[in-house]
Amino acid sequence: MEILIYGLAFATTSIIILALYSFLRSRDPLIDRLNEDAHDEVYETSLRKNDDNQSLQKLLKPFQEKLRREQKREEFTDERRNLLRSAGYYHPNAGAILYMIRLILAVVFALGMTIILFFFGVNLSALARTFIVVMFGAIGYFFPLLAIHAKSSERRLQFSEGLPDALDMMLICLESGLSFPATMKHVARELQDVHPVIFEHFEIANLEFQAGRKRADALKNMVKRVELDDLTSIVTMINQSDSLGTSLTRAIRAAAEDLRRDRMLKAEEKANALPVKMAIPLTTCIFPTLFCIIMVPVVIRIVTMIPG
Repeated sequence: MEILIYGLAFATTSIIILALYSFLRSRDPLIDRLNEDAHDEVYETSLRKNDDNQSLQKLLKPFQEKLRREQKREEFTDERRNLLRSAGYYHPNAGAILYMIRLILAVVFALGMTIILFFFGVNLSALARTFIVVMFGAIGYFFPLLAIHAKSSERRLQFSEGLPDALDMMLICLESGLSFPATMKHVARELQDVHPVIFEHFEIANLEFQAGRKRADALKNMVKRVELDDLTSIVTMINQSDSLGTSLTRAIRAAAEDLRRDRMLKAEEKANALPVKMAIPLTTCIFPTLFCIIMVPVVIRIVTMIPG
């Protein structure tokens, strides 16, 4: 029975490796181009290949083809692209790299657990071994995605913490007579060491300004990258001020005041919730300890005073 189980595990691993090999096998780029042109009726100019990135492009080509077929769904494409950008990955092949890492980790985790169970899981049943191998394969497949979600949340928190300071500096620069692009460039340079996430997003917006993109479009792209509600309201206020011709400094001053007020309200909310949260450790840890310290000497004295 054990020989049959290990044979099935080896066969499954071999099938996975062969599937990955066939998936990674390079295809003729000319045939792919002709099929793509026949399907989309779009003729694109061929780009010159970079010798340094040629091996990487060959490795990522099958994943790009897989993602190209999946990216026909616009919702999936936008969601995955915004997730990678909010986590700080702006490479054009970031989606293919993520897909490759997930597949490799799934195979490595499943194969490693199979080898471990071969030496140490003798007493386990076949169903338990299969479940453990599949579970570790799923962990390896979904772990990179969870890590990217965690990094995106961390960067979003860092951006929200530095946003009031950035707005105050923007207000000072605008009142001194600088234009809006020059203001963002100066603020990004000043906050490069203190708030690197804000520097990164402001620098990308400055590059879009230099490329000729409109201010409203550049700010909307920054909102998509950050995915923060406070930034969405601020950008909406700035765009409305621009379209209606009102004072931009007043809008930024009001936004900065609202941010600091919201931060104060959140701090007060956490402070008010602290007594309720402290009730659990008080009742489970501190009160029993105090009761023992107070009552144990009394109980010992009573026991010693009882005759016999």
